[in-house]
Amino acid sequence: MQDKNDDRVVFTFDSIVVPGGNPEVLAVNLARQFYQQMRKQDFDQKQVLRVATELVSCLTASLEEYRKKIMR
Repeated sequence: MQDKNDDRVVFTFDSIVVPGGNPEVLAVNLARQFYQQMRKQDFDQKQVLRVATELVSCLTASLEEYRKKIMR
């Protein structure tokens, strides 16, 4: 069994998201791989939820900026 301290290699975005792929499938795969890596790195459920909340916050801010841009 491999020691957790030696498990430093994590997935890369480029290894999951390939040009020309189906965006819906890629989104699901990216989310699942990201979650699996967080759990592998011993993130607890509260920390995983914090990451998800931050992602939603980023999306909300981006959508708000877009809304402001199209209202000008």
